[in-house]
Amino acid sequence: MAFLQLDNFLCWKLKVATLVICIYVCVVATVASLLELLDIIAWDPSGNFEIKGGFESSWRAHAWEGWLACSILMFIAHLIAIFMSSLLIVAIKIFPTYYEFNITKWYLGIFVCYILIELGTQLYKYSYYAYNTFVVGVIIVYSRIAEVAYEIKFGEKRDLSGWTSKANLLDITGYRSGAVTPSVRK
Repeated sequence: MAFLQLDNFLCWKLKVATLVICIYVCVVATVASLLELLDIIAWDPSGNFEIKGGFESSWRAHAWEGWLACSILMFIAHLIAIFMSSLLIVAIKIFPTYYEFNITKWYLGIFVCYILIELGTQLYKYSYYAYNTFVVGVIIVYSRIAEVAYEIKFGEKRDLSGWTSKANLLDITGYRSGAVTPSVRK
């Protein structure tokens, strides 16, 4: 690690750069912990949560324990990151260099563990058994393919949603996409 020794970082002394990073971690971890806390508070164990216009199904029913565990774990990890960053800020300002050095090594080790915990929980949350956000793109693209196939086959667009077709939110030009297509109905 001798080749990584720096005297300055972005025109700051390393002590100042470490202070800035610790303050940044405190601010970001505070916001993240508040979001995790809101996720825990918003959790509905009864399963009555329903998205209007969405699929009728139990929301988060198949992996609610995992979501709750990830949210609680990340909330605790954010609190530890805030505590360690605050401790390092105090150590840089008050303690002698020897104690600051040891606390900084501990901070680095805990921060690496924090990053690995964050990676693990996010991989779980966005895996097949959790949020399924990658499936949204597949559903949208497949729906568009089915819509175009219907237009090609029947020459007009189906009215898929009452409120979007009435407000003309999908057809900006005001024309229905199958209006000039010859009908191939038999």
